[in-house]
Amino acid sequence: MDFSQAANILNSMIALIISLTFHEAGHALIARWQGDRTAQLAGRLTLNPIPHMDPVGTIVFPFIGSLLGGFIFGWAKPVPIEPRNFRSQKWGQILVAGSGPVTNLILSFLSLIAFYAIGTVTENSVWVGFSRLAQAMVMVNAFLAIFNMLPIYPLDGGTVIYELLPYNLKQKYDQYIVPYGSIGLLLLMLAGGFKWLGYVANAWVMFADVVVRSFMG
Repeated sequence: MDFSQAANILNSMIALIISLTFHEAGHALIARWQGDRTAQLAGRLTLNPIPHMDPVGTIVFPFIGSLLGGFIFGWAKPVPIEPRNFRSQKWGQILVAGSGPVTNLILSFLSLIAFYAIGTVTENSVWVGFSRLAQAMVMVNAFLAIFNMLPIYPLDGGTVIYELLPYNLKQKYDQYIVPYGSIGLLLLMLAGGFKWLGYVANAWVMFADVVVRSFMG
């Protein structure tokens, strides 16, 4: 492994850790806004990455993936919540679940703005590291947002879909979908689904790029 490859892996790992931290903190913030202090009392309403990190999902899995040349992907520890404390039993769940992916989309957009604000830099510039980090943040956050909004339990999108279902369909969802959600995600990964998710994430980045370019003139 040469220095350039090691630098790219480190950059992507840092981008992933920051992105996962904001994702989980977003859940905790909206849960607190909805009246539930469970995540806050557990120390999860913070941008300190350490309380959010899962040793396997945040460090080992993405690092091995990067060494194998794949797209760096991982997960953090789920934020603990108590829906019974929410002001709205239905919409509280939806808002908390959706807050993570929305946070990632916002962070992706802001990272793109930062990338263009930094501008073209040379290899010897002190800004080159920030430029590459911003570029990595754009794609990592876009992918995390798209992935987490898949309507599959235990992803955020699965929670949103579940809360929107009528009562009788919720029972069927609990019976036929929830127990097999993790298997579905594994099959999706083995079937190359991450590649198609990457196309969707790229589409978001292209849209955001047009918006940012127009805004920045």
